[in-house]
Amino acid sequence: MRIAMFGATGYGGTEAMRLLCERTDVEVAWLGSDRLAGCPVAEALPQFAGTAMGELRFSPQQEARELSQVDVALLALPHGEARMLVPTLLQQGIRVIDFSGDFRLPDDVYAAWYGSELGAYDGPSPVYGLPEVYREAIVGAQLVANPGCYATCAELALLPLVESGLALTDRLMIDAKSGVSGAGKKPSSGTHFVEVQESVRAYKVGAHQHTPEIEQVLAATVRRRRPCANDEMDATADAPVQVLLTTQLLPVKRGIYLTAYVPLKEEMSAETLQSLYEERYREEPFVRINPYGASAEMRHVIGTNLCEISVHLDRRTQTALIVATIDNLGKGAAGQAIQNLNVMFGRSETLGLSMLPWM
Repeated sequence: MRIAMFGATGYGGTEAMRLLCERTDVEVAWLGSDRLAGCPVAEALPQFAGTAMGELRFSPQQEARELSQVDVALLALPHGEARMLVPTLLQQGIRVIDFSGDFRLPDDVYAAWYGSELGAYDGPSPVYGLPEVYREAIVGAQLVANPGCYATCAELALLPLVESGLALTDRLMIDAKSGVSGAGKKPSSGTHFVEVQESVRAYKVGAHQHTPEIEQVLAATVRRRRPCANDEMDATADAPVQVLLTTQLLPVKRGIYLTAYVPLKEEMSAETLQSLYEERYREEPFVRINPYGASAEMRHVIGTNLCEISVHLDRRTQTALIVATIDNLGKGAAGQAIQNLNVMFGRSETLGLSMLPWM
């Protein structure tokens, strides 16, 4: 399998290269960068010195028009850029995994939440790249829209309760915190070391662009719900899905820590809640459900493609509290992209992703 990589020097792209570096079943054949065209990888990214990947040189992105020997392209580009590039790649028969938000949402929703318009696109329909839900569709996909980091964590946290029809979905409350790498590599006044160290602050309050992505996936989950035993559809199947998401910046490099507050339709025991999550994710290699009462910790997932989940029940208010944590560069970006790559090309889903956490 021959791979082209766009945006290799950003955090997500570099993490994808790290995950691919030791694999013998793939070849990273082309790396695009106008700014670094002609520069050896090891010079721009010294951590790859001494590897075959470190000997590669970056190529100008205009060469993307002539990549017919490449099987798949990974695009870790800023929002808006992938939309312009993807048609050229698809026309050459190259399958695409896009890290950005360009293909996750309908164009009008994208414009409302991202604050910019996208170029026209009339190619193959994108498949949303959350294998725990869309695995079968990903297998044959020409274009995979890799999910956002907050969205991945929130969706995995909420899916069992929404799928089961036990959640009141019209006001799902999510508190989520992320490491600074989630803001990307380009420095800003809000991401300098002095600005974030020993502090926590909320940002994009009520306006984070992953909000409609979460709502879209959960609403589709509600629509897929099977008929009840009496062959009548669940009366709540048309209930709205609304998410109130508050995002905060942590003074750490990478990781997401998320708590979802889910009001329940009916009384439930802690044992039932725990069993619901254990059964839903029993066969999922990258979702780990902690024993009841144990806390998920961000340090358990850093450097991995894992999502660790803990469930708690507040009996007084009959609210489920679901705590989930991922590495925003792992399961929230590059790790999930490699998981999708494995699914698309018939590899073992865990290939190249079975590492232990860094600490």
